Amino acid sequence: MPSAAAAPVEAVADQALVDPGGTVTFTETAAGPANLEIDCTQPLQVIVTDGTGLGVFSGYSASAPASECGDVTLASGASTTYQVVWPVDSSIPGGTYTATLVLGDAPELTLTLAVGTLPGEC
Repeated sequence: MPSAAAAPVEAVADQALVDPGGTVTFTETAAGPANLEIDCTQPLQVIVTDGTGLGVFSGYSASAPASECGDVTLASGASTTYQVVWPVDSSIPGGTYTATLVLGDAPELTLTLAVGTLPGEC
């Protein structure tokens, strides 16, 4: 599974290779001790681009409860998690894609994954 981390956040995708028409779930977890500013209506944004930098998907997690957005203070050992599902269009060409995950003022994280069979593979 693709993953990335930069304190206080960590991100993972539930799979590294997905077929067109499939889905990928991105999960980002913020862990304490930390103080973050997180949007309440669209806490986690995921932007997926192809190898040329063209955006192929942009999505947001569901609205967060008041305890998990705004000025969020996480004590040591506490965490909060946000998810976005990418429904991969069935007509998307195979190749390598980059997902950028943005959670409030936390560091942006990027994950790389493949869609379909990569060029040169059987």
